[in-house]
Amino acid sequence: MEDPLYREIILEHWQNPQNYGSVKNPSFDLSDNNPSCGDKIRITGKIKNGKLIDVRFTCQGCAVSKASASILTGQVKGMLITEIIKLKEEDILKNLGVEITPARYNCALLCLRTFQNGLK
Repeated sequence: MEDPLYREIILEHWQNPQNYGSVKNPSFDLSDNNPSCGDKIRITGKIKNGKLIDVRFTCQGCAVSKASASILTGQVKGMLITEIIKLKEEDILKNLGVEITPARYNCALLCLRTFQNGLK
């Protein structure tokens, strides 16, 4: 059985996401969507000396996709771009703290896939 605390964490990130908005004069501006459910994400950020120094996102989607983006943007801020590209899907799923059903798998990974596809 899932721990209700983790469900609360997802709801908290959905209602009060970290790093929500847009970076002014970004080094990159990435957008993608999940065609299976209609979630959309936009990620903007600044890179200096190969390091992500600021990142923000906007999202139109379910609680899982928004919470995942909120958690991930908090995690990757300050990381080297080469490290972000090497993140594993399992890491993101683990950070959510709940078991994700196959129907929500793409929702949870939309932010990571957008980062990795756009930053390569």
